[in-house]
Amino acid sequence: MAAPSFLVFSDDWGEHPSSCQHIFRHLAREHQVLWVNTIGMRTPRLTLGDARKVVYKAKKMLLGAQKGEKASAPQELRLRVYQPPMLPFAANPLVRKYNKAVVVRGVRRELQRAGIDRPILVSTVPNAGDYVGSCGESRVVYYCVDDFTEWPGLDHRLVREMERELIGKADVFIATSEKLRRRLAAAGKPTCLLTHGVDPDFFRRRAEGEHALLAHIPRPRVGYFGLFDERSDLHMLRKVASALPGISFVITGRVEADISALRELPNIHCTGPVPYAELPMLVQGWDACFLLYVRSTLTDAISPLKLKEYLATGKPVFCTPLPEARALAPFLHFASSAEEWIEGLRGLLSGERMDSAEGAAARMDFLAGESWQRKAAIFREIVTAADGNRQTLSC
Repeated sequence: MAAPSFLVFSDDWGEHPSSCQHIFRHLAREHQVLWVNTIGMRTPRLTLGDARKVVYKAKKMLLGAQKGEKASAPQELRLRVYQPPMLPFAANPLVRKYNKAVVVRGVRRELQRAGIDRPILVSTVPNAGDYVGSCGESRVVYYCVDDFTEWPGLDHRLVREMERELIGKADVFIATSEKLRRRLAAAGKPTCLLTHGVDPDFFRRRAEGEHALLAHIPRPRVGYFGLFDERSDLHMLRKVASALPGISFVITGRVEADISALRELPNIHCTGPVPYAELPMLVQGWDACFLLYVRSTLTDAISPLKLKEYLATGKPVFCTPLPEARALAPFLHFASSAEEWIEGLRGLLSGERMDSAEGAAARMDFLAGESWQRKAAIFREIVTAADGNRQTLSC
């Protein structure tokens, strides 16, 4: 039997790696993949940041994803990238109708060019529900990585409508958190939990010298990398940083929240984004990692990709006790209140060792079984199972 092929609707290939990109970097070694860069579901605002995003996305659409993306992907991958000329403003029925026509026509053309017939359609985004059933797919997998119905800045009513349509058309659900799994399982279809993986060897890499962005930031340093938005507890971070002026708090990544109050503090440093390949070098210069989130309906459903990446660096990790973080409890330092955060981080000032040698070894043993290669194999097993009676699929 020929290996199945895949049609994937997800985030832009080649940007900061998502769980779906990690999985398909492995699957695309043996399976043909057409990856479709989708447009965001948030309506652009009249801000400089959004204007830059629109210009960047428009360039990719005009120039064609193949020219820019193929060079960034390893040559051994059997993966093609397609960037359809989509429009934002999905709340407008005419825009959705236009997007559907353009995307379906383009996808069918690209599938034909690649010689892909009846692929397994995988989507991480609710708006792909508009295209399901029109691309000649053999089955549909909703790989649910976040609760987009609660995501900051989105039209929640519209996203719920889109997700309901996708859920109705999907054959199999894969969720990255237990809360998401329970919500999807209510549809009565095969639903599996697949937690995020990690590349331990990548984050264990050691570089000579310190990253240039840290040159003028005093130690000890506590760092965060990734998207910094309304999920982060800005009020508590300000309180903790004010109480610990001897610790530098480093925020690396795109900022999509009003952090003007944080910028007033001399020990909070925003470096901006860095290339993914430079993250190990950057974190090497930190003394600990932190993840300080507001507890909400949204954050109670997420499984932060960065948590296992933090652990793989070997640095102590301080974290809000999110439900999905509890499985990693033996390797994390939890803090709920500002007082707990302050008390926990004070040990860094005295040079106190935060993790024992035995604990560090146990952590690396755990992460060895959480590789993206293993997660990709499990993903493939789930989506290719139950060709006949899909209700027999078990996870």
